[in-house]
Amino acid sequence: MPALFQSSPNALFDTEVRQVSPLSPGFLRITLTGAHLHRFAAHGLDQRIKILVPSGAYPATFDDDLLHESEWRRRWRELPAADRPALRSYTTSAVRPDLREIDLDFYVHARPGPASSWAVGARAGQRLLVSGPSSRLSNRRHGIQWSPGMATHLLLAGDETAFPAIRGIVSALHPTSRATVILETGDPRDAAWLTAEIEGHTVTVLRREPVGGGPTLLRALEAWSVRSGAAAAARGDDFYAWLATESGLVSQLRAVLQGAGIAPDRVHSQGYWNDRARTTVD
Repeated sequence: MPALFQSSPNALFDTEVRQVSPLSPGFLRITLTGAHLHRFAAHGLDQRIKILVPSGAYPATFDDDLLHESEWRRRWRELPAADRPALRSYTTSAVRPDLREIDLDFYVHARPGPASSWAVGARAGQRLLVSGPSSRLSNRRHGIQWSPGMATHLLLAGDETAFPAIRGIVSALHPTSRATVILETGDPRDAAWLTAEIEGHTVTVLRREPVGGGPTLLRALEAWSVRSGAAAAARGDDFYAWLATESGLVSQLRAVLQGAGIAPDRVHSQGYWNDRARTTVD
């Protein structure tokens, strides 16, 4: 088992659906509850957790409470491939340890994968295993890529899959920080719930071009780079960019900022989904 998982503060929480709430035509907020969620450590920002998406009934191998990440992954890998729950990464929208609740916001893709397919059919009482930080194991922040240092001038750009993380990041910004936020969406109504929560910053919502119309987010970042790239580069450590979208596009977005002279360590870029078939190993 990799050392990363041996040292992980994550444990496997056995949860069930308490409520399903539509946020917009493409987003569902699913509230989960569980007996041990009072131990779920809320670190916010863009912290990644894992959900284990069932293809049927969960194997009995996951019936133990609060399995450490190294252990549940070992058991997961020992299962026949057909019986393994699909692993997917998500960002919590809200954590309420006192109520033993967490919220997860699911974007339903045009070609839904295992997670969004599960979310569409989710009903109260259904089980979902969630691997997240346990306050009993550690208080250190784990799975967070947001690392701006002392930067006060910020750029965030992403498609729908990044909206929950962008919400978490912007809501935690210092009052003196100013963010430029570029959101790509197939339906502007899917960005309305987010823009309503991140007032006080420069937010642009772009409607995604139809298939074959070109990468909307890439063109927007190129235009931003022409207008503001040199000034951002001159700020040095007072500038930081966070980019998340489809994995095949991320390297192009990063290259645009580096082409404007922005230092590589002032940019975090991450693929949040793949526009291709995925394997079950994660």
